[in-house]
Amino acid sequence: MDSEARYRPSDLLRFVDLGGGALVPGSSAVVYVANTLDGETASKDTALWVSDGAKHRRLAPANAAQSGPAVSPDGTLVAFLQVQSDTDGNDATQLCVCPLAGGETTVLTSFARGTGPAGPSWSPDGQHLAVDASDAPRRDPELAYRVTRPIWRMDGMGLVEDRLTDIFVVPATGGQPHRLTSAGGVISFLDWSPDGTAILFGIFGAPGSTTYEIKIVAYPDGSITEVTSARYLAYTAVAAWLPDGRVAYNSPWQINRRIDLMVFDPSTGSLDSRAPDTDGQMFGLVQAGFDSRVIGPRILVDPGGEWAYVYIQKGGSMLTTRIALSGEIRIETLTEPSYSAVPIDLDGTRLLAVRTAHTEPANLVVIDTRTGAAEAVTELNAGWLTDMPFDVHHLAYPTADGETEIEGWYLAPRQSAAPYPTVLHIHGGPFAAHGEIFNLDNLLLTAAGYGVLSVNFRGGSGYGDAHAAMLIGDWGRYDLADLLQGVEVAVEGGLADGDRVASFGLSGGGYLTAWLLTHSDRFRAGVAECLVSDWVGMLGSDIPHVIATWMDSQPGGGESAMAPYIRMAPSSYAAQCSAPLLVLEHEADLRCPVSQGDILYNELKLAGKQAEMLRLPGVPHSPFTAGLRLRVERAEALLEWMDRYLRHPMLSL
Repeated sequence: MDSEARYRPSDLLRFVDLGGGALVPGSSAVVYVANTLDGETASKDTALWVSDGAKHRRLAPANAAQSGPAVSPDGTLVAFLQVQSDTDGNDATQLCVCPLAGGETTVLTSFARGTGPAGPSWSPDGQHLAVDASDAPRRDPELAYRVTRPIWRMDGMGLVEDRLTDIFVVPATGGQPHRLTSAGGVISFLDWSPDGTAILFGIFGAPGSTTYEIKIVAYPDGSITEVTSARYLAYTAVAAWLPDGRVAYNSPWQINRRIDLMVFDPSTGSLDSRAPDTDGQMFGLVQAGFDSRVIGPRILVDPGGEWAYVYIQKGGSMLTTRIALSGEIRIETLTEPSYSAVPIDLDGTRLLAVRTAHTEPANLVVIDTRTGAAEAVTELNAGWLTDMPFDVHHLAYPTADGETEIEGWYLAPRQSAAPYPTVLHIHGGPFAAHGEIFNLDNLLLTAAGYGVLSVNFRGGSGYGDAHAAMLIGDWGRYDLADLLQGVEVAVEGGLADGDRVASFGLSGGGYLTAWLLTHSDRFRAGVAECLVSDWVGMLGSDIPHVIATWMDSQPGGGESAMAPYIRMAPSSYAAQCSAPLLVLEHEADLRCPVSQGDILYNELKLAGKQAEMLRLPGVPHSPFTAGLRLRVERAEALLEWMDRYLRHPMLSL
């Protein structure tokens, strides 16, 4: 690829993100969500589209964001969520319905605070829709408010008090919503039972609660049965009905341990483990470089109740997998590790999945569960993103201590010859991984002539519990060793230019970038985005309970209890920083609060070090949920920093 044809940050203005999808029962059609209004270029709003073979059309044109499509059991109607403005000019998401064949959209609700993202879910007879919503008046943002909940705010959500929802049942033809619950928390998912007598739902953030619960509410009387309850650690479980009235759900996320698939029988109270020794991590996270909210945990159950379809991360791939729901333990993989495939809907033997890889932006495919054959549904970005500017080299090397083997990838730019100026791109989590998933940052870096090195260091997911446990109470040891060794492997393999290496990462990757620059002189520059610099300050994040677990020390117990927080903080070593650092902050980030960047930036300046800071107003933890213009500015800053310090071999620091 020549310099005139390479991809640039301005191309982010036309990158289309996939936002969800649903199968149309008994047909080949698929309803999907994408942030495009014309099918080719990006938009600030998401829109509903219908694919039937080679034809794609807007379902319900509107000048407002649309999401959450759910197709009626008879395949004639699509329920969805759409932003509506009330008479006072306040925007809120409301429940709508539209004929699949096209026609007028009917707005079914007018909740003051709108509907939440857990619904809608159709009743089996197609007569009603369940949604999560709130009929409470809006809070005046100019008035003081009192906080008493242990779980009181969440990144991307804000104040939990403003997002409390309950389950309402709404007639599909219009009418007064019927309140079914009064739980005082946030509904995380809901699913109508096959016989129409109950709704399965998840909830967290209730007053005084530090747990999440999965419950069943009877329709229409509202009586409650609890399925399970577990400590809330940033993620809730998901669940699905079996045809016989049992419930499948995943065991709790525990930061660094594998997840099981459980089957619960409400009639007897019996509980059955279906994936006790899974080879891989069910619902593990391979870090995406696009708006990846469509890639989330789901449990899909086939009509006969024989199989549950989920994704399991093995190494750097998310694999569509089915797990037998009764009898002997059977776990079967349907997709290949050369790409990732995450299932999102099921109709008979048709399984709708999101497919992506290093060289493939996210698109929808339909997988035949009998044969494993896949048929493409969407080809988003095919009109302009036609050729990747890099070749993928898989890396594997034993750790220096001989304890295990590390997997990684090197993306080599095609426009020049090796060795390349190289960016070590570190994943966050840290219980996550790099691998077969598309990444816009990697696209732009390689198009600019940089090699990109990714390393799945110890502490991440997809390689077993022992691999994942290495960082608890010991951050900055094994992860640092594995990353530095990965750089040497790339240098010795003739791929990376050892004199021109930089580090870049977000969240946990931002932490490690700051840690590497304060504990090594290997790098010429670094970009730390939404970093962790001060573990004490991270107790002010939306996940203080997780922070305490990572540190293996309960805070507030005096000097000795706080010692690990100080020992493992990059801010404690700012004066040792060996290379220029760009601190990239998102001002609405609650996961790694903006003060984390402020602290390190100020310390670096006080120590006379080279540092700059770029701040993105209104952006939460994920940069790929930002507005298009801010995405471009962020990418421009990343490339400019790398150009400044890596472009010329003899550049003086």
